[in-house]
Amino acid sequence: ALRSILAAAIVFPFVDKKELKKVNVNINLLVVGLLFTANWIFFAFGIQFTSAIMSQIIYIPTSLIVAVLGFALLKESLKKEEIFGLLLALVGMIVLYADSIKSKDIFTSGTPLGNFLVILGLLSWSLYIVFSRKISKIYRPLTILFFDFVIAAIASLVLLPVQLKLTSFDYAKVTIAGIIGILVLALFSSAGFFYFYQWLIKNTSAFTASLLIYPTAVISIFVGIIFFDEGLTYPLAFGAILAMAGVFFATTYRNV
Repeated sequence: ALRSILAAAIVFPFVDKKELKKVNVNINLLVVGLLFTANWIFFAFGIQFTSAIMSQIIYIPTSLIVAVLGFALLKESLKKEEIFGLLLALVGMIVLYADSIKSKDIFTSGTPLGNFLVILGLLSWSLYIVFSRKISKIYRPLTILFFDFVIAAIASLVLLPVQLKLTSFDYAKVTIAGIIGILVLALFSSAGFFYFYQWLIKNTSAFTASLLIYPTAVISIFVGIIFFDEGLTYPLAFGAILAMAGVFFATTYRNV
């Protein structure tokens, strides 16, 4: 909740106030904000029951799901390579989920519950990208982002009691370093990252913007192994390779 509130406060001074005053209760803007919030919340709860590596591998097929949703909702074209790539990526996802059911190891493949919540986050995020592309022709990226953070903050505050029950939080252990860490997350990981994402959606395409997940996934794998002592098992690696191969085939086949 604090992160989304801070992010909204950081973005607000840069929002076009004239456009903000003209914004009425728009169903599309509300839907985008709710999808953003759903991804935010599902991931926040899911990451507590799975590994950082697994959570990012699950997001690898984002571009393929966006392509399918673009075909279904925006009447965009869908190439046969994208269909094949999606099927290959889905096989990889099945391998990953089956391994999590078998091992239930939070430091490798994660737990079924955690991965299921992250998958819901993936679907929410994919829909968010598609609908954001639709309303980006009407609103500026900062306006969309400000409403996203406001809706996320409200939802996070409502769910705060649930979060406190799931995790024990000792206010006495709050440090200056921790406060600075939250501020940095709000500035760079929230306001900065999501503004860049909205800018890509507006100035390129939903599909192109979704490709940003690849470097994020690779970085998360190294971070998980180095800093969180997470393991990369054979099933996890095999499932990840299948997912990446499916996305690679679908996005670069014609250029190879």
